[in-house]
Amino acid sequence: MNFKMTNITCVLLAVAFSALVVTAAADAPPELTCNVTKTPDGYLHQLSRSSDCDTCWEDNNGGVLARKQDYDQNKVQSLTDQSLTSKLCHDNIIYTSTCGVTYERAHCTYTCSSPISDPKASQPTPVTPVAKQNLTWQILLGVVVGVGVLTAVILYINCRKKKARRPVVNYIEEQEVMDVRSQLKHKNRPLV
Repeated sequence: MNFKMTNITCVLLAVAFSALVVTAAADAPPELTCNVTKTPDGYLHQLSRSSDCDTCWEDNNGGVLARKQDYDQNKVQSLTDQSLTSKLCHDNIIYTSTCGVTYERAHCTYTCSSPISDPKASQPTPVTPVAKQNLTWQILLGVVVGVGVLTAVILYINCRKKKARRPVVNYIEEQEVMDVRSQLKHKNRPLV
């Protein structure tokens, strides 16, 4: 089977690898955020999604409020897979979720000195993607993107080189055929 590498083939291969990279990027987990609201029971720290991993909720001083399903009953009203209700107001509670060697971190911030009726006191806090799990996804995505781009570039360069070499190869082959023909003519000539 003869496969000709043309410019169109090179462009199609580059587009196919780009689509692969975009698909890989879409598989990244959604960003973890935390929203804090005042409730009759205390202060609800609600995460944007739950975790099946080992979790820990800590106050700003590093004091553990809850770990896995256990919590400090003097400081915490209730605990679920996706939220913690603290009895007292905390300006910042740090949530971490550890799965093997990867973990995520979220900061649940609330301005305790603001009036309770102030709707700006608690806004969803996006998590800075510096957590190890997000970093793992970023590294994996970077490797996939890098390999895809590198492969597309190599294929494109190979296509260009093959196309550029083709006339030279044909010329050399034609010269060899002509040389062989002339040698055969000289061999078959009768000697006088």
